[in-house]
Parts: sequence; structure tokens; C-alpha cells
Amino acid sequence: MKIIIAGAGDVGFHLAKLLSYEAQDTYIIDFDGDKLEYINNHLDVYTKKGDATSVNLLKEIGIESADLLLAVTESQNTNFTVSVIGKALGVKKTIARIDNPEFLKNDVIDFKKFGVDFMISPQELAANEIKMLLYQSSFNDTVAFEKGVFNVMGTSLGYRSPILDLTVKEAKEKFSNVDFITIAIKREGETQTIIPRGDTTYQIKDQVYFSVPKN
Repeated sequence: MKIIIAGAGDVGFHLAKLLSYEAQDTYIIDFDGDKLEYINNHLDVYTKKGDATSVNLLKEIGIESADLLLAVTESQNTNFTVSVIGKALGVKKTIARIDNPEFLKNDVIDFKKFGVDFMISPQELAANEIKMLLYQSSFNDTVAFEKGVFNVMGTSLGYRSPILDLTVKEAKEKFSNVDFITIAIKREGETQTIIPRGDTTYQIKDQVYFSVPKN
């Protein structure tokens, strides 16, 4: 399966990492040469420096033979543009990352007519996964997503947790040999789910949800 990812930020890198475990034929495009160099050194994927909205660049990497185009740059407008161009050039399916979750509830505009087959919002995905996890009866929860490419695991932090009082960034550095990404935290006394950043600190009784490869 040939997959093209536009955007080598956090979302693009995580997707590329997950897909690399599946031995997919994966390409990732970005302007940032440093990000691409890091990916080249850590993942078994192809990289291409340049503008993902460039028709010539997309043709150069064989967009017409691609099965899936994931437009996950930090710009919603760019993601829509990449998807529309990619669809016109022959890619089978397109997925665009969006910032405005209202688009997910839209029943007026048929975005597929313009070339956007699916839209994703990282915040909405995390919230939906958490809702499913909360229906599980066990203390530690594991649910498979995207046909088993990765799992979402949830656990409650106790006093002996090795990540307690660490920031997300510190935990990632301390346990660099473990492949995980913290996608959400449910905190006691707070009604809203926390979408963590690097400086978010793990606290006692936090219900933490991690995305991990299926292997």
C-alpha cells in the first residue's frame, strides 16, 4: 500500500512511525529539512523536501499510484488544498487534518465533491477514543483503532507511577526506549479532557491515555 503524508510535524511523524511498523510504502513531504533529516535517521520511510501543494512534486513521487494521501500539516487551508490537488491527480483516498471540528458535523457541504474524502481533528479523535475507553470495565484499558495499526491504552496513575510529577516531554526523554505518545488526560475534578503538550505534568489519579503501536 502506497501512502503519502503531507506534513512532518507531530501528527505526521507519529503517523509515519505507526505506518513504518506495517512495512507500508510511505512518503512524507515537508519544507523543513531538519524534520525530514530526523525522520530519515529514525524511520524506514521516504522523505521529500518541498511544497506538498506542488503538482510537479506530487507527480514526481507518483501520486497517481498512491492509495492514500494524509494531509496533516499545521495549516487547515493547506490540508484542504493538498487533498483537492491529490484527488485530481489520481490518489484513491484523501484525509485532511482540520482545526475546526464544526466541519465534522457539517451536513450542508459535500467535501467529497471537492476531493476531501475524510476529515480528522486530533482533538475530536482523542475525545471519541476516550469515550470508548470509559465504557471498559477494567482498570487498565486497551482498544485497537485503525484496523489494529495502533492501540490506545488507558491507565490511572498511582503514587508509584514512574511518570508521576514528570512533564510529558520529560517522560518521553526518560523512557526513550518505549514507543508511546500521550494523547489525552482525564483529571479528577476537571470536566474537560486535557490534550497534553510537552509541558503538561502527570498528576496523581490522572487517567492517562497513550497511543502505542500494536506490536
